Amino acid sequence: MGNTSAELLAVGSDRSPLRAREDYVKAIYQLGADGPVRAAALARYLHVSRVSVSKAKRQLEAEGLLEREREPSQPLRLSRRGRKLAVAMVRRHRLLETFFHRALRVPLDRVHAEAERIEHVISDDVAMRIAALLGRPQRDPHGHPIPYRDDLRADKPLPTLAELHAGDRVNVVSLDDRDDAAVALLAKCGLLPGARIVVERADASRVVVRRGKRMLTLRRSHAAMVRIGT
Repeated sequence: MGNTSAELLAVGSDRSPLRAREDYVKAIYQLGADGPVRAAALARYLHVSRVSVSKAKRQLEAEGLLEREREPSQPLRLSRRGRKLAVAMVRRHRLLETFFHRALRVPLDRVHAEAERIEHVISDDVAMRIAALLGRPQRDPHGHPIPYRDDLRADKPLPTLAELHAGDRVNVVSLDDRDDAAVALLAKCGLLPGARIVVERADASRVVVRRGKRMLTLRRSHAAMVRIGT
């Protein structure tokens, strides 16, 4: 059992079995929106090999965090226990981001990495004390909802700015937060949650938007990080 747990790990610089377990279930939850997740998609998301995902799958099934599938090739699906752990990790992460940004004035492009390091070592009690201190915020600084109930269902991903066409008028709802440099650029452009924008042009490589009187040209890869609503 000890060797299997150690092999689970290949996520980030912390090689502890606890961190790996939490990283995997959180990633499955965020990718799947409560549905099944293909091993290949999980490997890409976590930047690990398919072999690492296969080993992790067996270990997480043994620990009751994944539903057992009849065929090894079937997608991964969190068990009820796995979902509870995943939601707790998302809650800790987003509360930490909010605390760092609001209370400590940590720049938006740094809060994700800082929260990733600390979310594994705080308790649920401390997380909820942070929530109380901040007035129980509903969204983190990237615009993502903070889940307070363990049974909360993950929302389907919102459309992105890269999917829009010239003339569309939308509000920025949230920013995908895993590319710190891109988050810094989007924040500098003022493309933050709550911003109202108009799409002026969109082609295969660029999206041009207007925010107020300011014209902004984005790579499509950056536009794909901006989640929008009407």
